[in-house]
Amino acid sequence: MNDFAFLEGSWTVANRKRSADGTWHEFTARVRAEPRLDGWVMLEDFEAVFPGGLLVKGLAVIAYDPATDLWHHAWLDSRVSPDFTPVVGRFEGGKGEFHAPGLRFRWELAGPGSVRWEQAVSEDDGLTWETNWIMEYRRP
Repeated sequence: MNDFAFLEGSWTVANRKRSADGTWHEFTARVRAEPRLDGWVMLEDFEAVFPGGLLVKGLAVIAYDPATDLWHHAWLDSRVSPDFTPVVGRFEGGKGEFHAPGLRFRWELAGPGSVRWEQAVSEDDGLTWETNWIMEYRRP
């Protein structure tokens, strides 16, 4: 149940995001994460200026289900319509992997005050994955 306790607090996040044309873009985000419901839920506030000057505000709702021992991770942001379909998964050995159809999130604890997150997409039911977003979290 405490798998996401590492995320609590403030972070500076270096982002590398791939655009539709395959070009990688870099930008910095600010993240603040707070536990709720005695640690069963983690709320993560995200704010960044994307390439091209677009201010993006986002919110991750990460909730633990003790009946299945799985985390459900939903993402909402100011660019797109709300979609509450979560990626679902768990941590093992300091690494977390979470899936939804055509989408995978990976979390890795990279050391004290350092976390790596990556997003990948699949167009062939998960046979192959293409990473399109990498975030390196660091304590400010």
